[in-house]
Parts: sequence; C-alpha cells; structure tokens
Amino acid sequence: MADPTDPPTPPGQQPWPRTPEQPPAWTPPPAPPPPGPGSAPPWNVPYGVPYGGPYGTAPPGQDGQRPGRNPLPPPPSSPRMLRWELGLVLVLAFAPSVLGLLFLALGPGGTAQVEAEVVPSLVSIAIELFLSWSPILVIGYLLARNREGWSGIGLTRLRLGDIGMGAVLWVASFVVVLVLAWVFQYFGQREVDFLPEGLPLWFRALQAVLIAVTAGVTEEIVVRGYAQTRLEQLRASTAVILLVPTALWAVLHVYQGLGAALTIFGLGLMYAWYFQRTRRLWPLILAHVLFDMTQLVLILSGQ
Repeated sequence: MADPTDPPTPPGQQPWPRTPEQPPAWTPPPAPPPPGPGSAPPWNVPYGVPYGGPYGTAPPGQDGQRPGRNPLPPPPSSPRMLRWELGLVLVLAFAPSVLGLLFLALGPGGTAQVEAEVVPSLVSIAIELFLSWSPILVIGYLLARNREGWSGIGLTRLRLGDIGMGAVLWVASFVVVLVLAWVFQYFGQREVDFLPEGLPLWFRALQAVLIAVTAGVTEEIVVRGYAQTRLEQLRASTAVILLVPTALWAVLHVYQGLGAALTIFGLGLMYAWYFQRTRRLWPLILAHVLFDMTQLVLILSGQ
C-alpha cells in the first residue's frame, strides 16, 4: 500500500513497487532486414524495376529469370487479343515490302530505274519513311494503352554497356555475313542500287543515313522487340520465337537474291538469340544501324 506522502506516480509507469515480470508499456518493433538477392519485392516496387539489384539486372532466381535478363512483362490481355495485335503489327510492317516483291516479280527483270531527280526522290523517301515508321507508332500506342511502356519490349535506358555490346555485335555481324555469304554464294545474289549515282552526293549521303537509321530502329523494334516478346507471352516454344520472326525478316530481303536472304536469315538468328537471352534492344539497334551504315558508306565510296 502506497504511503500518502510519496510523490505522485509519473504518467505511463506502474506504481511502486514494480515487479520484474511487468514489461515496458511499448517497445519499438525490430528494423526489417535489408533486401538481398532472391528476396521477395515489397508491394510498392513498380513493375519492370528488378528488386535487389540495379536497373536492368535481375537477381538470380527472381521470377524464373536468368541473371542479367530484363524481366518479361505479364501478358497485358487475353491470348486472342495478343494474337490480333501481333498480326496487325506484322501486316503493317511487312505488307508494303511484300507488295514490292510482287511488283518486282511481275515486272521486267533487273532493278527498276530510279528517277535521278531530287524532288521525286524526296517524295519517294517520304512515302517509304511513313510506311516504315507506321508500325512503330502502332506499337507505341499499344504499349501505352496496355501500360507496358517501351521497357516492356526491351527498350530500357541506354547504358554504356549497351554501346560496347552494340560495337561487339557490329563486328560479329560482318564476320557472320562474310562466312554465310561464302556458304550461300551459289544460291544467287542480285545487285541493288540503294543509292543511285544520278543524284547529288549530299542527297545520297542523307539518304544513306535515313535508310540505316530507319532500318536499324524499325526492324529491331518490330521483329525482335515486339514480335519475340509477344510470342514469349503467348508461351510459344523457343524454336518458334527465334525462327518465325527471323524468317519473316529474311523474306523481306529476297529481292537481293536467295543467297542474300539466307545470309540475312543467319544474321537474324544471331540477333534473335541475343535478344532472347538478354531482352535488351539497344545493342541490336546500334549494331544494325552501324552495319547498314558501313555498307552504305562503302557504296558511296565506290568500293
């Protein structure tokens, strides 16, 4: 029993005497352990940013992804809708080239004479650029509508390592093309005048840059980034993911001859394998642009 002369008990404390069995009124919870590789991501980590490692490098064993491979986004819609979207993009990307192949097959032999005037050539280039970039605009709309973003098809932030790997793939592309061109030389190859000599040099140089950049960006986004991503989301086999988009890309080069198309098919398999392994698109775009630019520079120099 407390003495009336004792001082008042402070708030939050038990009256004297205090038994050892009585715990404090409140103790702070222990701090959570720091995240480590393989730990489950918290609820507030946005999708597409790997947890436990820097951007673009997922830790081993997370969501079944291989180390260093960008994560595959979940299917944004039903398989039927994904097949319709993929078919629409492929038709927009390949239909103009297929029609061009038909006109080439039904027309006279050899390559058509290009109008050696600047204004008609500018109109022709503008039409070709519109047809080439239209599928990219559609892909951008679909990715925005599905809230995937360009990172969903492997077009993440450009890193210094992407530039270095693009240079490696550029050199490897020449090695593969030289070897396969020698192997398929007996299947035939047709000379195509990409840069007609009747036009001014400044116009041909501008045309070379536009051709290289357009082909490198649009073809890699459509064939590797979008088509391979959608096929993987549709749970297609690895053989289908690698072979079908690459075969469609090779068909577009039949106008250069069967041997050239088979060579392009082999080069495309190397690109498709790299994207399937890493899901990074920037190195392939850089390698493709540099490869086409080098060939066009050689044409301009007359070699």
